[in-house]
Amino acid sequence: MTARRLASEPGLLRGTGPGFGPLARRFPYEQRTLLHVLAARAEERPEKDWLVFDGGADERDRLTFRGAQEQAYRFAAALRDTGFTTTALLLRNQREFMPAFLGTQAAGGVAAPLNPELRGPLLATVLGRCGAQVLVVRADLLDALAGAPSLAGVRLVLVCGDTAGRASVHGVSVVALDEWCAGRGTDPPAALPGPSDLATLVFTSGTSGGSKAAMWPHHYLYLSSAAVSDSLGHTQDDVLSTPLQMCHIAGLQVFAGSALQVGCTAHLKSRFSVQTWWEEIAADGATFAMLMGQMAAMILDAVPAAPEHRLGHVYILPQPAGREEFERRYGTTVIWQGWGMTEIFPHVPSKHRIEDVPADTIGPAPSWVDYGVVDEHDRLLAPGELGEMVYRPLVPDSMARGYYGDPEATNRAFRNFMFHTGDLGYYDELGRVHFVMRNQDAIRRRGENISAVELENVTRGHPDVLDAAAYAVPSELGEHEVKLDVLTRDSLDLDGLHAWLVEQLPRFMVPRYLERRAEFPRTLSQRVEKYKLAREGVDRPEVREYAAPRRASTVGQP
Repeated sequence: MTARRLASEPGLLRGTGPGFGPLARRFPYEQRTLLHVLAARAEERPEKDWLVFDGGADERDRLTFRGAQEQAYRFAAALRDTGFTTTALLLRNQREFMPAFLGTQAAGGVAAPLNPELRGPLLATVLGRCGAQVLVVRADLLDALAGAPSLAGVRLVLVCGDTAGRASVHGVSVVALDEWCAGRGTDPPAALPGPSDLATLVFTSGTSGGSKAAMWPHHYLYLSSAAVSDSLGHTQDDVLSTPLQMCHIAGLQVFAGSALQVGCTAHLKSRFSVQTWWEEIAADGATFAMLMGQMAAMILDAVPAAPEHRLGHVYILPQPAGREEFERRYGTTVIWQGWGMTEIFPHVPSKHRIEDVPADTIGPAPSWVDYGVVDEHDRLLAPGELGEMVYRPLVPDSMARGYYGDPEATNRAFRNFMFHTGDLGYYDELGRVHFVMRNQDAIRRRGENISAVELENVTRGHPDVLDAAAYAVPSELGEHEVKLDVLTRDSLDLDGLHAWLVEQLPRFMVPRYLERRAEFPRTLSQRVEKYKLAREGVDRPEVREYAAPRRASTVGQP
């Protein structure tokens, strides 16, 4: 094996891409929080729709800038009266999300949005990891709470909608959110938090050892949405639309946060529908949208033509195989160059594509970060050499500051004064970064990153499972499908195991393929050699295939 070439200079490289634009610089550093932006928008455009949910036919599913501020301050007043400081949100895209999210911050607390697909032991685990005291939940997800082994440290459950007569869940009091907030004042807090204060805990997808709660200071929450808005060049006349959820950075920052920064309207959907997506885009009057690659492939397969629309650009990750056909058939422009993760968002998308470059090109790093690609000893590699992508911001609080309650993971990811992404890539002679692949234990399915580690841990919780190995296999629609191989006791029925997993896992994590193995191939250090399992394929009689599960509480989710 030939040695990889090291860079001529040992230090990280300075980004050559754009710096901060006018929206990122609009406020002095001391006021760089989304709460300050909301206060400004509520003053400038009080009756302008900021967020519209599922078309907004019901007036209650529309939030103006002033309405959002008043509801957030009402939530903050109620939270201050209780003395609680950390709020978890088990919500889809819906009107209660932002008032609870920003209201918690206005009260000086920390908000933790959770994936609404969570259930069972994983739900209890993340509630414990974020230290939530209050949980805001959709009424149709109350059963998911009841099915979890516990609610960890939660002391109050606030329900969006009918409590269905429940007075408690796992011994925790259940109260209707509207009732809890009723009669509270809408006066602004005596002081808003500062840019370096902790704003939110956003859970990673768990691609390197389980989901971690990334600590976002207010400045990162502000800066990532402002940088996206500046890069995309949105104006107050733009209309944004997506089915991607606000528990992830796309729905939260690329859409809700961006619309706030710009002063325009964002349409957010609680579900994704292949058949009606274009109809929704037309009805919304959307000028900018976002999909994941598999969603785009499904639309291409099912929708022969788009209605009249004004969608100029759609951001699709990763670039779909049928990108040119998508543009030709539907009369829009696809952009895909950009890259970010929960902890840092350096390569924001732009409507100006870099043409005539490899498809893995994500562009130059911005001028406010140092970057590089390193080997296993953290030595900077030369152009064209594949290694781990690393970044070091030059601006305070412009990325996550670590993982809540997990100093070991924090030290590992932030070692040697640079953030280690766990993703592989390279940079070319012009300094453009090329993203190649994710951590080997990551599976990308239906727009969700799945942790093989977490799936395996849940599976091992079955009394008749001895060991488990989860990994990605190709999907006919792009991205991946999930295959799970197990070592079991003879008495275990695979169909029974799959039914058990459906009850324990988020729908997107439930394996499509199951196989019983007599043993796993392993390295000398006893790591399972999953690449050997994957190359055997799934078209064999030993492999059992299952249809995607359906649940009333998750209907329509991508």
